[in-house]
Amino acid sequence: MRRYLLIIAAIFIALVLVAPMPKFDKPTSTVVEASDGTLLGARIASDGQWRFPAPKTLPDKYVTALINYEDRYFRFHPGINIFSIFNAFIDNIKAKRVVRGGSTITMQVARLARDNPPRTYRGKIIEMLSALKLELFKSKNKILLMYAANAPFGGNTVGIDAAIWRYTGRDGHDLTWAEAATLAVLPNSPSLVNTFKNPELLKEKRDKLLKVLYDRGKIDELTYELSVSEPIIEAARNMPNQAIHLTDYFNSIRQGERVITTIDGKLQEDAQDIVNSHQRILSNNLVKNAAAIVVRVSDGAVLAYVGNSTLPDTSKNLGRSVDVIRSPRSTGSILKPFLYASMLSAGLMLPNQLLPDIPTRYDSFNPQNSDFSYSGAVPTGDALARSLNVPAVRMLRQYTEERFLKQLKDIGLTTFNKSADYYGLSLILGGGEATLFELAGAYASMARVANKPDDSREYILEDWHQPVFEETTQTKATSDPYPPLSAAAIWLTYEALRRVNRPDTEAGWQYFGSIPNLAWKTGTSYGSRDAWAIGTTPDYVVAVWAGNASGEGRPGLSGVGSAAPIMFDIIRALPSTGWFEQPISEMTKTQVCAHSGYKAGPDCSETIEEWIPVAGLMSDACPYHQIIQLDKTETYRVNVDCVDPSEIVIKSWFVLPPAMEYYYKQVNGLYQTLPPMMPGCKDTKEVVTMEFIYPAIGTTLVFPKNFTGEKMGMLAEVAHRKRNTTLFWHLDNNYIGSTISTHKIELSATIGQHVLTVTDEEGNTISRSFTVK
Repeated sequence: MRRYLLIIAAIFIALVLVAPMPKFDKPTSTVVEASDGTLLGARIASDGQWRFPAPKTLPDKYVTALINYEDRYFRFHPGINIFSIFNAFIDNIKAKRVVRGGSTITMQVARLARDNPPRTYRGKIIEMLSALKLELFKSKNKILLMYAANAPFGGNTVGIDAAIWRYTGRDGHDLTWAEAATLAVLPNSPSLVNTFKNPELLKEKRDKLLKVLYDRGKIDELTYELSVSEPIIEAARNMPNQAIHLTDYFNSIRQGERVITTIDGKLQEDAQDIVNSHQRILSNNLVKNAAAIVVRVSDGAVLAYVGNSTLPDTSKNLGRSVDVIRSPRSTGSILKPFLYASMLSAGLMLPNQLLPDIPTRYDSFNPQNSDFSYSGAVPTGDALARSLNVPAVRMLRQYTEERFLKQLKDIGLTTFNKSADYYGLSLILGGGEATLFELAGAYASMARVANKPDDSREYILEDWHQPVFEETTQTKATSDPYPPLSAAAIWLTYEALRRVNRPDTEAGWQYFGSIPNLAWKTGTSYGSRDAWAIGTTPDYVVAVWAGNASGEGRPGLSGVGSAAPIMFDIIRALPSTGWFEQPISEMTKTQVCAHSGYKAGPDCSETIEEWIPVAGLMSDACPYHQIIQLDKTETYRVNVDCVDPSEIVIKSWFVLPPAMEYYYKQVNGLYQTLPPMMPGCKDTKEVVTMEFIYPAIGTTLVFPKNFTGEKMGMLAEVAHRKRNTTLFWHLDNNYIGSTISTHKIELSATIGQHVLTVTDEEGNTISRSFTVK
């Protein structure tokens, strides 16, 4: 007898081991969650079902309700409950139909894994054997998760996570007892979810389970009374869609996965509302799109991602589906802070040294300031704060396009994949394209470097990276002896951007002055196609774009007028912050010329002490001071040929080159021009009286043809210190004309080398060589 029992046991064990192990390989929905578990968005599975990836935990109330409804002894049986099966068998025979199933939760998992085939005794045996096998290899909690993730909840909703969001619109961990009971009974009768047809029957089943929970001491009397009086859940609602474009992004690269992001759910909602609110205003000018991203500086985590506006009353052809955050767009002036910081890091200039702001041409490239005016000379920090184009182009020419392109790649901008010759000097004015995503990452990386404690500063490669959406595993930092930008240069850049001073002509700029601890930069691309605004604090970077996804430009679209208001409203939704600590260890105080901002030279009569990067000690000394000789009254310049040496006063004078002086003295009333030579004294020519504005040194020209096919010429230009003097022009020793006051002349030349010579009334002469191709 014992032998037969052993044989039966062996056969039974063998059947259990060869029984199919329940497993689920159905496609799942892409689920994107905020950092606190809030559902930001989901995309339906490829088979048309709302089936979320299996959760890691289940709501406690739901587990209690499920076990008490489906399988009271789930925690104790080995996968099958003989007593339940026997009782169900007897009841079914008596009723002459199936009135009870007797299946445990584990058996139901096995049945779900077989796609709910028609009920047969053979199928029931397979489910029993599979249930026993499942219990051998999986924990009870794992089995519960498998059931909850794959049970039908009505319509095309599968699994508890999808059901909770579709029927309650909330996270599952704050379910009411009434909701938990409803969800527990639904897989048994999923068609009842349509409460418009069977609300009474669904409520009857729910309340019956609530009574069981009360009778078994799972809930108290008050909870029971309140629960049965709670309205039945409504029909399925739409899934949350707080981050449409981010959800689409993850659906394209991680389809069917659950992605827990770094997004702050509340901030995401606020940022989307702010973008939409401003979009309504922008739409009045047929500006149809806007986007914003918020990045935490400390780790580069994305806290809000508004890929585009989502106004419901807009038609499909307005580009709302475009994720502008990842779309390359013309940069306008938004790259200028990187160039400013790069030149400071390299020691090529000081924070406030004068830059030429005069009419400038490089072959066919003729940069203009946005207001088409010139200051003659402007401090570099003010040029950045005012976003002047001409000084920026001159800075890039000194730094070189090749070097700046490498710098852009080093700080994380990958879209600049053409050669330096392709971009040319227009690179700094929007000649290339970048994404809002990478720009936000680059600005955040700069702030991360600037945040390093000054007494323990160390440059590491890992500080420079693009924004991230998930918590990353910390790796050992790699030291970087040659960082892309120094902390000193970054700090000075942010100081310049913090004191942004917009001219009164840019209406409403004073509106932005209420946030003192903010470095901000705007940009507008050529043709008013792209408006940018990026604000930086020690804790956050807020980057905004506005425009048309189609690339259509609109008059009046600008960074300060269209994108900056969005940026400032989002900044105001963030916690207030302090300011960056000055990196004293990387800086030094030095004497600079009070007039020019250059390192003080021996001829500088007035100096001030200024903090500069240590590398700035390599920069040039002031080139704009000259020692001149004056008469006793300091009214005329003189020399020893006409005045006794004892009567001569030696003085240092701030003298700008002619072109810079011409514009500078128009906006700087305190600028003192050189005194004239005393009558009867011969000018020693120690001061340059005129200079070429165009052509520049080494210019190569290609003369275009007009619409009639005739070759056009070039417009040569000279600046002279005496406004009303007459200049005489010669091309290759051939007289071509004269000019008075405004010294511009159009000329044409054959292919080859040429020399342009200009002479003034006093015999002063300058020449410039150029080539025509």
